Amino acid sequence: MMKHYIEILRKHRHPVRLILARVLVLTGLCRLLTVRQRGYRLRFHPANLPTNLWIDPSCREEPLAFFNAYLKTGDKVVDVGANVGDTVLTAAVCVGPTGHVYGVEAHPRTYRFLQSNVRLNRVDNVTLFNSAAGDKQGTVRFSDSRYDDMNQVDRGSLQVPVARLDDLLPVMESVALLKVDVEGYERSVFRGAPALLSRADCVYFEVGDKMCEDFGHTAQELLGDIAAHGFQLFIADDRRHFVPLSASQSFTPYQNVVAVRQAEDLLQRTGWSIVG
Repeated sequence: MMKHYIEILRKHRHPVRLILARVLVLTGLCRLLTVRQRGYRLRFHPANLPTNLWIDPSCREEPLAFFNAYLKTGDKVVDVGANVGDTVLTAAVCVGPTGHVYGVEAHPRTYRFLQSNVRLNRVDNVTLFNSAAGDKQGTVRFSDSRYDDMNQVDRGSLQVPVARLDDLLPVMESVALLKVDVEGYERSVFRGAPALLSRADCVYFEVGDKMCEDFGHTAQELLGDIAAHGFQLFIADDRRHFVPLSASQSFTPYQNVVAVRQAEDLLQRTGWSIVG
């Protein structure tokens, strides 16, 4: 066991901060600290994402690059699987006081951390919902892993409320971006949001073969559901490019998919390019 941890420290880019982070979490002192991000701060709550950000404050720059490039002043954004709030707050900064962000997070502890971060930044263009999103109204089981950004519906013993997005959210004329990251439950989320999808200009979601398999469908079936709503599908890569999906596209371990109605609008907003 000791050899295992020594090997982790040997390979880690920030071994000293990794050790310090563990001490801060175990003592509870982490809550006294915040991590500065692009236009906002996140409390160092005892959770996976804030721990990683305290160790390396730049570790989310690449995953958030699309949101910073795409979102504009006045946009409406829906964030499903909001976690502790880095995407919610990134969006809130981008859309400004004339825009609005709706954050949906199922896990009760993670939701409290999310609320805390919104209060910390004193933003008033964010509305939060403590619920899972799915294709029905009621309750579902939810996991309670210490790797809180990987918790899933229909796993574990927690009971959390679940609602269709079309019932949970206010009616909006248009939505610039719908982001969904729910560890394989995306198909149920979309099935509960036909009206929202009809008003969404862009959908950003995670697709993984194993995650889809866990919920009894394939990645291609999930993508077919979205394409049927009139979207073109691309992979957002780490070089500021959009790559059109191909029939041979692998989703192992996973890929971030961008679904958009007008490719021209996507390029104009982001300044990125389509390749392939």
